[in-house]
Amino acid sequence: MDQKRLEQEKSFHDKRFGEKDVREKLNKYYSVNKHVWERYTQMIATYCNEKKLLELGCGTAINAEQWLKLGAILTGIDISSEGIKKAQQRVASCTYKQKPEFFVMNAEKTDFKDNTFDIVIGTGIIHHLDLKSAYKEIHRILKKDGHAIFLEPLAHNIFINIYRRLTPNMRTADEHPLKIKDIKLLRQYFHRIDVEYFTLFTLLAVPFRNTFFFNSLVEFLRLIDKTLFSLIPFLGRYAWMAIIHAQNPKK
Repeated sequence: MDQKRLEQEKSFHDKRFGEKDVREKLNKYYSVNKHVWERYTQMIATYCNEKKLLELGCGTAINAEQWLKLGAILTGIDISSEGIKKAQQRVASCTYKQKPEFFVMNAEKTDFKDNTFDIVIGTGIIHHLDLKSAYKEIHRILKKDGHAIFLEPLAHNIFINIYRRLTPNMRTADEHPLKIKDIKLLRQYFHRIDVEYFTLFTLLAVPFRNTFFFNSLVEFLRLIDKTLFSLIPFLGRYAWMAIIHAQNPKK
């Protein structure tokens, strides 16, 4: 990882975790993604019970308790020392059988031994990294029957990209929402890649988030998205979010 980029990422996230989060304004958009998170969690739950799980970009470990409840033997890493400090504070009184560990570490070049983890996960982290370096490292530290599961934003929707350009302070200079070719690059390292796409027309519900019919509207639009992605797979690239599941590292 180029040192300048590393320092920029570290500085942005130290500030984000140490002060008021500049990304709080995005919460109104994430309000339509509850079903995405539920699906992501469901997939992780399938593979993590009593398994060694590494969360890349764990931040302040806001998801730690969820992974622990699912039975994971949890390790988290983040480039931000401020994030890891708060993560360690969060679990200081942890009563789970396997106490989680958190480290300040570069996800593109970790300190872990080969074949350490059963599952590697990340929420909105891969698009901050150099993909070839990150994929190669994930491949290295996963066991031969391991799983990598990531929830990531995509780069092909022109309207979402316009919003991104209008709000540059909410993201780092080097982050790059994933293109389809970025996902296909995983095929160099894994035998199987599955992708599920989410949130295209569902975004239309955002202006109605404070209304009594918001949840019903989200569910209706979600079903439209699901149907369209099934009937016309090409539309998946214009979704906002994707869950990427890479299985069986090529050894």
